[in-house]
Amino acid sequence: MVVFTCNYCGESLQKPRVEKHYSFVCRTEKFITCVDCFKDFRGEEYVAHTKCITEEERYAAKGSLPNGVIKKGEVKQESWVDMIKSIIDTEPNLPPPHKNLLNTISSYNNIPRKKQKFINFIKSSSGGRANLKDVEAIWNIIEKYKNQQKPTTQNTTPNPKQEKNEENMKKRKNTDAKPKEQSKKLKADKVQEDIDKFSFQGKILEILTGKESISTKKLQKKVLNAYIKWSGQSECSEKTIKKYEKKLKKVPNINITDNIACIKNEP
Repeated sequence: MVVFTCNYCGESLQKPRVEKHYSFVCRTEKFITCVDCFKDFRGEEYVAHTKCITEEERYAAKGSLPNGVIKKGEVKQESWVDMIKSIIDTEPNLPPPHKNLLNTISSYNNIPRKKQKFINFIKSSSGGRANLKDVEAIWNIIEKYKNQQKPTTQNTTPNPKQEKNEENMKKRKNTDAKPKEQSKKLKADKVQEDIDKFSFQGKILEILTGKESISTKKLQKKVLNAYIKWSGQSECSEKTIKKYEKKLKKVPNINITDNIACIKNEP
């Protein structure tokens, strides 16, 4: 029969007890893990999990199947269990409670490799008698050994697939960057083209014609608003404003005094 562990309280649950457990004990959404394959199930997903590993697979030599094929997951699990066993030999000064717990769990071949599942597993296998502080301390020791093994594994066994993926990502970034740069350049070129095409002097004279005078601030606002409407842009760039100021100074027949602009009266 398939057996699960509640991921909230750590209690072991045979399949028929799951519904009752979440109705009366952990009154929340179902979240359980199969004790044999370590697969997580939420809600009603567990209902379809009617069969897990066979008795033959469970008690066969670690990492092997009847046809001699080695399962990748079981190889990882075997190295995990071996590492836990090695801690007992390499840590002679372990407190007795820690050593006893390590000795107990090392006899299992389905020790979880994630912290919360590991804690729930210990609670379940010890009948809830294990001290949580001792369990946390043991997990920290295991984590330390696991992290010590990581650099060696990474340095000695390069992953060609990972290297290829990284290379492809770099190429993709470079490829993506080029269209963005081209788009920015095209946009800048269009803005410059619009500035060159728009007749600032003509618009200045058009606004001043028929007016006795207008403040330079108001004149600038009117001209730039006309430019925005003409170009279809949402705002004026610094370059556009400088272009306007330059053109304003070059209009020959206007007079600017005390920030007031007007057309010069002909003699």
